[in-house]
Amino acid sequence: MTDLDLSRGLRTLRRTVLMLQTELRHGRVEVELLTEIDARMERGIASDPRCAALVTDVDALRESIITPRPELKADAIKACSKLMDDIAMVLDKVG
Repeated sequence: MTDLDLSRGLRTLRRTVLMLQTELRHGRVEVELLTEIDARMERGIASDPRCAALVTDVDALRESIITPRPELKADAIKACSKLMDDIAMVLDKVG
């Protein structure tokens, strides 16, 4: 994956995570957005060594949404924030 492809993929991933976070803040769990995040990771982002932390972040996000418990939304919102922060860090390195 070229740097340009990676940066485009990461920007799109960040927008998708932001949409999911917004839905969670409105009390809605959009499984379709989580599916889209997984699909974007599988399109090459997950295989890039610079994105190793993102794989862990996506797993944590998925777990916070799938595991039913009272603090689900708060944990998922925090997981979205962490994922977006880590995406920004990779984007800074890619340029």
